[in-house]
Amino acid sequence: MKIRTKRKPIYKQMAFETAVRSPERYIGFLTALKDFEGQILNDKSLLEMVSHLYLTGEVSSNKIKITETTKIEDIKEKVIELNSTRRADGGFPAGYQSRFWTYMRTLSELGFVYAQYGEELKFSDIAKMLINRKIDEQEAFSIQAMKYNRKSPYRNVSNDFNFFRFMLGVLLALRAKKQRLSYEQFIIAMLSKNGDINNFLSIIKENRFKDYDDVYNFARTRFGVTARFKTVINDYPDVVRRLFIISGFITIRYSGKKLIEINENKLEYIQDLLKSDFLFSDEEKTIPQNYFDKLNTNTEEFLSIARQYEEADKIDGKVYVNKIFSIIANYKIDENIILKSIEKIGSRTVIIEEFKEIPEPLKLEFYISILVALKYGREFAIRPNYKTDHIGKPYSHAPGNIGDIEIYSSKIYWLIEVTLIRNKTQQLNHETTSVIRHLYSNDEFKSHFIKYLSFVAPTVHEDTKEFYDISIVKNQKKGFRVNLKPYSINEFVEVTREKENFDDMEAYTKSVISDFRSQLT
Repeated sequence: MKIRTKRKPIYKQMAFETAVRSPERYIGFLTALKDFEGQILNDKSLLEMVSHLYLTGEVSSNKIKITETTKIEDIKEKVIELNSTRRADGGFPAGYQSRFWTYMRTLSELGFVYAQYGEELKFSDIAKMLINRKIDEQEAFSIQAMKYNRKSPYRNVSNDFNFFRFMLGVLLALRAKKQRLSYEQFIIAMLSKNGDINNFLSIIKENRFKDYDDVYNFARTRFGVTARFKTVINDYPDVVRRLFIISGFITIRYSGKKLIEINENKLEYIQDLLKSDFLFSDEEKTIPQNYFDKLNTNTEEFLSIARQYEEADKIDGKVYVNKIFSIIANYKIDENIILKSIEKIGSRTVIIEEFKEIPEPLKLEFYISILVALKYGREFAIRPNYKTDHIGKPYSHAPGNIGDIEIYSSKIYWLIEVTLIRNKTQQLNHETTSVIRHLYSNDEFKSHFIKYLSFVAPTVHEDTKEFYDISIVKNQKKGFRVNLKPYSINEFVEVTREKENFDDMEAYTKSVISDFRSQLT
């Protein structure tokens, strides 16, 4: 294996690829590219892959129009043109080739993929499990975070330690003192040269950072930082913070300042993960193939730890009703506030500052759960299947084999499936058959329950609606007691405001069956 000639490494601020802000997107990239595994990454295959990402909606541009009849061949020239100004990066040539590396760099650093120009695309064991929904995103990212090393073939830096382990050690030390880490201090931690926990604790004890200007000035004078203010204060910390959140390691509170603390729901899990050592040889830190192979080891050891805590992640609907009402009370949430919050999902406007850190798709599930709680009170148990921190805020989706939000009483089982997917193909592929499977796969609600299903999306495409209409007819034929309806977000909100959900789903189901019968006649 040829080792690239590099400039002399220096100490740098902790960073991941900033072009992809939300780590949730990486799951879509992996899934979209799974059929390309084993292909040699050359100009031809890379053009196919990047074009495929546009076609499936994982990436988008207003200069590339995708319709239901669009094929890869139709957009190749536009993909080349759109990415023509991109510089060579990571060993990939300038253009769409280096665009591909933009999507693969963090996945490579965390050991999900092996992606080197001129070589075969490989997926790690953990990546395949994530694609096949054998594990969820929180488990996948937390496991790979424990294996990560700052110095690698992809980062020409002198910082030679695992930043995740260092940061968790800091948070645990502060927790023992009943203290939390301010976001200003978190930025300073990202400048650590060697991951020395005691040294960092001394720095924050001896220095006060009243605002981001103080942080930036300290970074320049103490650590010799030359990057721009926005890069140091906003861009790098934002991406690193998001990876900590999706891994389930932290929660963030607002108390005048943004404060970071250990996610108490994952405390024992974190402590057990930290007991497992994972060290690299100099060769593994230098050669991409060796680095990937190393990160693809010890997976079963870490998975066994994760499996010990799977049961603890499951939400009890009756318990969560209490937690969700505590959230409503603590943050003074009323119907008007939650309606505005739902309306602003996807925009930069934040109605409830405390929930700013929640990824957008999870926000919608969370806010829908709160809206149902506000309207129906304690009439039902509310069991979202996302993972929550000790406050009750969601940070990771549940595994792919269960529904989004389950609401139930002694007689009613109501499944609400929520998505922010707007792409027609993605919606039809990912939010139809799996949703119906969720409806029937829960053994807990198989017998005497009357079942209801609400599918909620920004826009319900005609093909998706037709799928659900056909499902209604099939349910009727099999004798199932199921009422369902696909909704746009606005439609669902309006029906829920009036507390007419069950009547509305029943009416829709009857109308579909009636229309079907009349067409047969």
